Amino acid sequence: MVLLRPRNLWTLLSLLGGVGVFLCATPAFSEDLILSGSSMLYPANRSWARGYEREHPGARLRVLAPGSGAGITGTFEGNVSIGASDIFLTSRELAKKGHIVLIPVALEGVVPVVNLPGKARRSTLRLDGALLARLLSGRIAFWDDPRILRENPGLSLPHLRVRPVVRADASGTSFLLSDYLAHSCRWWRENVGREPLPEWPGNPNARAVAGSRAVVAAVREEEGAIGYVGLGWVERSGLRAVALKNDAGRYVAASAGSIGDAVAGMGSRIPFPEGYNRSLVGGGTHPGAWPVTGVEFWMVSPDLPGPTMSEVRRLAVWVLTEGQAPGYTTSRGFVPLWGLPGRRLLIRKLREVLPGNSFRPTTGG
Repeated sequence: MVLLRPRNLWTLLSLLGGVGVFLCATPAFSEDLILSGSSMLYPANRSWARGYEREHPGARLRVLAPGSGAGITGTFEGNVSIGASDIFLTSRELAKKGHIVLIPVALEGVVPVVNLPGKARRSTLRLDGALLARLLSGRIAFWDDPRILRENPGLSLPHLRVRPVVRADASGTSFLLSDYLAHSCRWWRENVGREPLPEWPGNPNARAVAGSRAVVAAVREEEGAIGYVGLGWVERSGLRAVALKNDAGRYVAASAGSIGDAVAGMGSRIPFPEGYNRSLVGGGTHPGAWPVTGVEFWMVSPDLPGPTMSEVRRLAVWVLTEGQAPGYTTSRGFVPLWGLPGRRLLIRKLREVLPGNSFRPTTGG
C-alpha cells in the first residue's frame, strides 16, 4: 500500500528536517566537500568527484544520494557543502530557503521502465501522459487493457496485473515525472499535481521504495512492474524503456539526442545561472524531443565560509568546463549544458552569485 504524503513542497521539506543529512557523519566545513542529494544525478556526481580528485590532488569529495528533498534541506541548514537536486525552484521558494543559489550542471530525462514477459519484453511500449497516469494510479489494472492496445497495434500484451513502483522519498525524479503528467493529463493535474512526493492515489498493487537504485531493483523483481528512473540508470539496468508521446504528437525514445532536442527552444544565449531554472516538460514543438526532460542543479548557500566557498567555486568551474566532456556526461546518461559562458565569465559570475562569508571574528584590543 502506498501511503499518502503532504502535497506542499515546503511543508514536506520541513517535515523531512535532516532526513538523509544525518548520513553525513563529517561536518560540511571539514577537509571534505560534501555533495549530497539527488539519486538521479548520483552517477554524474560520482564521476565528477573522481575526475576532480584525480586532477586536483588533495581535494576530497564525499558523494551521497539521499534524494533531492534531503539535498535542499541540507543546503538550507548548512549540513552539506553542495546540495544536488532535479527540482527547479521559483523565486518565492528560493527566498523561503535563504536565497539558495541554483547552479545548472547537466540535462537529464526521466524514463518509465517496465518488466513484461514474452514478446513484450523485446518490444518498445508506447504511452502518452494520460495512459501513464492511469497505470501509475491504478486506474488501469491489467496490461492488456484496450486503451493500451490501441496505442500499440500489433503488440501482444499479457493479461498481467500492473504493479507500479513509485518513490517513497522526496524526489526530483518524481517531481519531473509528475510535472509531465500534470502537463499532459487533466485528471492528474487536478487530483495529484506536480510534487517531489506526490500523494499517490491509493493502489494496493503499488510499491513505494526510496531511491533510484531501489526502483531499478523492484522493477526487475516482478513481472508486470512499471517504474521510473533517470536515463543514466536505465542504460545500466538493462530494463525496457517506454516511448512517450511529446507535445508534437510523436512517440519518442529517451536518448541523449532526444533530451538535447527538448532544450533546443531555450536558444544559445541563456542567462547564467538563472535562465536554466525552468520547466522543460512536454518538449515544445520539436518532433524529436523527449517530453520528461529537466535541468540538474547543484545548490549552494551563499553564506558558506570563505575558504569552503572558494573550493566550491573551483569545483563548479571545473564541472561546467572540463566536466561537461562526454566521459562525464553522455557516457553516464546525461546531456552536457549548452549556452554556457566561457571560463573567465563563469568565474566572474560564480563570484557574484557565490560570494561566501568572509567574516572573521576579532578580539578587542
